[in-house]
Amino acid sequence: MRALSPLFPRISAVLLALALAACGGTPSEKKIDTVPDAGNPDAGAPDAGGPDAGAPDAGSPDAGSPDAGGPDAGEPDRVMPDTLAELGLFTGSPGDGGMVPVAGNVPYTLTAPLFSDYALKSRTLFVPPGKAARYDAKAVLDLPVGTLITKTFSYPADLRAPTQAVRAVETRVLIHQPSGWEAYPYLWNADQTEARMAAGGRVVPVEFIDLNGATQKISYLVPSRNQCLTCHHLQNAAGEQVMLPIGVKARYLNRTNTYGGTEVNQLQHLAQLGRLEGLPAMADVPHAPDPFDSAQADLSTRARTYLDINCAHCHNPQGTAGITSRLFLNIDNPDLFNLGECKRPGSAGSGVGGEFDIVPGDHATSILWYRMDTTESGKMMPQIGRSLRHEEGSKLIADWIDSMSPKPCK
Repeated sequence: MRALSPLFPRISAVLLALALAACGGTPSEKKIDTVPDAGNPDAGAPDAGGPDAGAPDAGSPDAGSPDAGGPDAGEPDRVMPDTLAELGLFTGSPGDGGMVPVAGNVPYTLTAPLFSDYALKSRTLFVPPGKAARYDAKAVLDLPVGTLITKTFSYPADLRAPTQAVRAVETRVLIHQPSGWEAYPYLWNADQTEARMAAGGRVVPVEFIDLNGATQKISYLVPSRNQCLTCHHLQNAAGEQVMLPIGVKARYLNRTNTYGGTEVNQLQHLAQLGRLEGLPAMADVPHAPDPFDSAQADLSTRARTYLDINCAHCHNPQGTAGITSRLFLNIDNPDLFNLGECKRPGSAGSGVGGEFDIVPGDHATSILWYRMDTTESGKMMPQIGRSLRHEEGSKLIADWIDSMSPKPCK
């Protein structure tokens, strides 16, 4: 393991986000718009998801619909470059403290981010000029071909000082090609001056001090292409596996951000830029609360939101794990049995804490909580993306299960 150097420069710019996989590629032949972005760069702070005045998500059905965009026979896929800089999405780098999104590459944060071993994440969304995303109240926004989503993962030396001595590890890029979505990871060098494509994934030693002052040493996984597909694939109506983004949904984007020194709702900002069509009145837009802010929603809503963003990309009626296990953790699932209450797992194996996914009133014998809480390989969930226990998330789900009216499971 290698400790973070105190010389790691502060990343004052945006370190973005998405969650995907690797691949191969050769240098790109064209770049996108490189005019500096008028919007404020993301400070790279943890996705704390500050309070949002919006009402809690009404929990309207979200089946996680696969991307409607089918292959485009008239346009070839873009050849991805070897370096992140060649995409032209940012100026500067973490090394010079000036990694700033270019015009049209819009920073955004989620109201409820996915947990990834306490990594800080910064995200941007680039919709090509002349095109616009289509609003969807339930599923991922319908993003046009040419869209680029970025997510940069980084660690400060000390999580209690999240803007100091920050080291960028990787920037993942998700691109909507004419043939469908593809994912590419770019690994930052030690000098923080260049990020190069890491086609097959990597394992990077990372050391940091956690929020309790304890030193954590982890083997950070930059996922390979196949590993990315684990989380980003859904089955469409034809039974085909298609790749999709996860967090770019209206309910997670429905919060404010600072652009040009002014706080604006992120969805309204995209609409004002002409990059989002069909946005209804904001009172009609769903909102996912911060799972750890009790002022935003009740315990059940916050717990269901946590499961939705962290687990439902697999555990939904169209996800591979959901189809196999019949465990549907998407927030709009109204069926308590498929939510796990007194349901025996499809193939959990032994030594996973109990016989049923959820035993109402007893988190300690509930498999769902056990698999979230353990760090034992082969038993923990999610299967990839974490090696540490999410202490706050584990407690949230334990509290939620314990708050249920006790009943015996048979």
